[in-house]
Amino acid sequence: MSKVQVNQFVHTLNYGDAISGEARTIQRMLRQMSIPSEIYSVHTHEKLKGQTRSWLDFDKEAAAAAQDGLKTAVILHYSIASPLNQLFLQQRDAFRAAIFHNLTPVHWFERCNARVAADLRQGFAELPEVMGNAHLVLADSEFNCQELAKLGCVPAGTLPLLLDEEQWAVVANAGINSILRAHGGKNILHVGRIAPNKRIEDIIKAFYFYRHKINSQSRLWLIGTDIDTEIYSFELRRLVSELQLRDAVFFVGSVSASELRAFYEQADLYICLSEHEGFCMPILEAMHFSVPVIAYDAGAVAETLGSGGILVGRKRPAEIAELMEIILTDNLVRSRLVEQGRKRAAAFSLSRFRENLENRLLQPIIRHFERSAHLAAG
Repeated sequence: MSKVQVNQFVHTLNYGDAISGEARTIQRMLRQMSIPSEIYSVHTHEKLKGQTRSWLDFDKEAAAAAQDGLKTAVILHYSIASPLNQLFLQQRDAFRAAIFHNLTPVHWFERCNARVAADLRQGFAELPEVMGNAHLVLADSEFNCQELAKLGCVPAGTLPLLLDEEQWAVVANAGINSILRAHGGKNILHVGRIAPNKRIEDIIKAFYFYRHKINSQSRLWLIGTDIDTEIYSFELRRLVSELQLRDAVFFVGSVSASELRAFYEQADLYICLSEHEGFCMPILEAMHFSVPVIAYDAGAVAETLGSGGILVGRKRPAEIAELMEIILTDNLVRSRLVEQGRKRAAAFSLSRFRENLENRLLQPIIRHFERSAHLAAG
């Protein structure tokens, strides 16, 4: 493998994003194996400046590597329409691997952002050609494998995301810790983009019953950005006002790793009522930090949650509020959920991810170039 470089295409390398986290981990592991590796992106979060290469420079840099005797493999992280999709298809001399991270159905964004809806529509349109011209197709969950199969592409298998504990090698933010402890009530948490498919309005409705009918000292913390979904975010804030929850529901926005760790450490319950998830990393993170989880059975949520939390099959806000109270007051129920959750999170360890990476991605790359060398010599 010393004669091979393995580069990755990620449309936007974001701070705190699950796909971006996986790409950075793959790069770190490859470099630990002495395999040259770069991440090429169209956009890069300001906190990660200097950690990516411009996609516009890829062809020139790949040609220079070829002159130095390096073969190239490219990994495309597929989640939306992108100029990287066409760049991927143009790499006729490279080994082309695609990891499918799901495409949110277009209807979720048609009302709140026409541009995002158009990008998703284009993403679905480009998908068959991209997957059909890849040497290897993987998905990050069995659910996403099934989604690909519905679109006529049968992937070779899965490369599940990982819970990278190195990400959490930071001290929890003391100020956040203090704020969350100070009010003396229960802290309910949700982490993820403020996006329509997340159905955050359903969380707010359930919290309405919990706050007004059961525990008036409780608070709901919504962590995540509303970039590109400002209209939806405004609707949520209006709902909060109508339900008289302005002093109890907090839209926190994007946070650093140390701040997020503090939210997880001080959370009493994590809730996810999303109706479309290709994986759902925050569920794993909550379980890792010993936070009991309630989640709605949709998309890949059941697959990710496993036996680590409580899966609900219907959304009745008052019933969910009652379930929240049971978990928050019954020590036996809570301790069992915490134990099961930590076991489930451990199944997505760094060591297991490395094993999957080597077996399901690197070995096919090795075999491909060995066959190519054999044919060239024959």
